[in-house]
Amino acid sequence: MLFRFLHKNDISIVILAPFLVLALWLRFFFVDIVHITSLDNPAMPLWDAFVLPYFGYSKYTAATGTFLLALLTGFSVNRMVARYGMLQHQSMMPLLIFGLLSGAFLSVQKLNPVWFFVFFFVLAIERLFATVNQRNHAVGCFDAAFLLGVGSLFYAKGLFFLPILIVTIGILRIGSLSSLVASFFGLLFPFVASFVYYFYFEKGVWFILVLKENLITNPGQYNHTVVSHIYMSFVIAILAVSILSVVRYMSVQKVIVRFYFRVFIWIILLAGAAVLTPFFSMELIPLAAVGASVTVAFWLERIKSVWIKEIGFLLLVCLTVIGQFFLY
Repeated sequence: MLFRFLHKNDISIVILAPFLVLALWLRFFFVDIVHITSLDNPAMPLWDAFVLPYFGYSKYTAATGTFLLALLTGFSVNRMVARYGMLQHQSMMPLLIFGLLSGAFLSVQKLNPVWFFVFFFVLAIERLFATVNQRNHAVGCFDAAFLLGVGSLFYAKGLFFLPILIVTIGILRIGSLSSLVASFFGLLFPFVASFVYYFYFEKGVWFILVLKENLITNPGQYNHTVVSHIYMSFVIAILAVSILSVVRYMSVQKVIVRFYFRVFIWIILLAGAAVLTPFFSMELIPLAAVGASVTVAFWLERIKSVWIKEIGFLLLVCLTVIGQFFLY
């Protein structure tokens, strides 16, 4: 039984999990593609400074970069789930599901600023989770907003997801005037520092124009096929069922764990709502997969019928594998 084999706290699974995620990235390493990056507008400063010179000129470095970011992001989500007891059994299942959901489309696997943003976004959420047990909530809120700001220097539209941070602060009941002010200054600090740097080199106006163009650009929409419609329909269906399953079991969870689950549900809902606007497209799949990896893992674990559980997980794996050949 595949789910039963992978959903256990065993060192062999911890070692195996990164290789299973890597298998979903092999297509990027070996298939000939014209564009190895997904960048349709002028690059943000951190992209030009740290990403393009080291990862942007070879499909092997680009594939390695996105694989490592997917792995680090999945590990961070997995760490939160384990630390706060969100599943009955500790395992690498959230990481594996994150890899499955974000590894089906080749266009999503390409080197994209959103991967860097999602990594810093998850670190920001994790920082807020840790702030609950601290006396000075404003410090944690500043740190989280600062991380979101750093991520937005890779992917400017990450600024539009500040409401997720504000909603998280409210759900965790760490909100106050000082926390909101700290969040504002934390988000602002990376941009002010960047502007001062470019202003010193007489490029301040250029920085503002690049930021503006990144915020308003339309990335274009994915041209769906029959296979992509089938895959997305299945994923949306299991997401809906998994969210309902989490809501159903809310009453038997600890209060603080309920708050954590609500945060991940809001991530799915707000990312899904953003895709419906002309400013976003399929590049947001890794962001939605952050929340989905938790709710889907919870749903699969709670299914009482072993056969339904195994079939559901196997269907997700099989459709993702099929997507390796037909989803671009």
